[in-house]
Amino acid sequence: MTLDLVPGAAIQIDGHPYKVEEESTYFDEDFRLDIVRLSGATAAHQRWLVAVQSEPFLVLMEHLAQQWLAPPQTSTLHEGEIFVSVYHGAVYRQQRGPGGRAKDGRLDYDFFRANSGRVILTLGRNEALETWIGDTLPTDAVKLP
Repeated sequence: MTLDLVPGAAIQIDGHPYKVEEESTYFDEDFRLDIVRLSGATAAHQRWLVAVQSEPFLVLMEHLAQQWLAPPQTSTLHEGEIFVSVYHGAVYRQQRGPGGRAKDGRLDYDFFRANSGRVILTLGRNEALETWIGDTLPTDAVKLP
């Protein structure tokens, strides 16, 4: 599944309204990951909608405060659940925001999934690592424009 949303677009997730702030596409030869930063009613409602090209469902995520210097190699334990690496590698990033499009260098990514459907995503370059956690959404939970 892929996403192609423009900044300013309005979407609904489980009946809650969100506005698209920016969209980033991470890609390599056989892999594509789309991350859309969403704003809700307050700053506390900021979320990220994630689509992986080879996955049939979207994932709704929020930042995870982790102190990792690098992502785990094969699996990790978080809040009593074991998350296993499903995808990992290096990708290029193309970002579309209010200021237009921008392209970055390569980033390393790791996509982990638990049996419950929860997901952990890490993106990093050098010693900077961003981490998100979220849940796989049912097909009818997201209403796109």
